Amino acid sequence: MKKEKTQVTEMPVDKLLTTDEVAVALGGTTREFVNRIINAGLLISMRFGPRKKVPTSVLNKFIRDYTGSDIVAEVEKAEEIQTARKLVGA
Repeated sequence: MKKEKTQVTEMPVDKLLTTDEVAVALGGTTREFVNRIINAGLLISMRFGPRKKVPTSVLNKFIRDYTGSDIVAEVEKAEEIQTARKLVGA
């Protein structure tokens, strides 16, 4: 009796973007604003020492989720919530 070979499928390549590359992809915003988006918890990143990298799939999901939204207002709202939580926890 022959054993069937298990087919291994490759995972699609997910490029890791720097915050500068994310800024360009988001229409030319600044690296600092991308860091605010990340720090507000709206965009997930990976940390490599002092550098943050964002997988392309995560950026694509962020764009889909927030298309039509005022991102500045969303970031400010998330920052206010974080500040309030820190004050309550303090």
